[in-house]
Amino acid sequence: MSTLAGDLARALGDVDAMQALYADDIAWTLPSTLGRIGGTHQGKDAVIAFNKISLAAYEKAGTHAEIHEEFDADGGRSIARMRVRSTVKSTGEGYDNEYVLIVRGVDGKIIEVNEYLDTLKTMHYDGLRRFLPAIDGVELR
Repeated sequence: MSTLAGDLARALGDVDAMQALYADDIAWTLPSTLGRIGGTHQGKDAVIAFNKISLAAYEKAGTHAEIHEEFDADGGRSIARMRVRSTVKSTGEGYDNEYVLIVRGVDGKIIEVNEYLDTLKTMHYDGLRRFLPAIDGVELR
């Protein structure tokens, strides 16, 4: 089975392939605890700019999404749960985190993405702590 959420997961790391899936009025929302990339990015240009900024922290080669499951839901929604592995550019650290993408599509194009991940785990990577602002009140040891 192929879904828009799964197609987006499979395209992860390739901004051109990702943007081919987007409608002009796409909105992409992430947890606000991700600092400058958190919140909602509205419109294709803003989402592509966010993709370029967020993916810049990782080596393009070797970024891999292993899809655990994907399925269609009601109302044009699809969901993909996946494990993403990559390498943090600034430190060479191996990155490994779990994600869920909830995607809504219209006429075969993505109009809405809600992305969920373990943001605290993200901040445990030294290179990403430098890339993203620290989360207030969280002390990493």
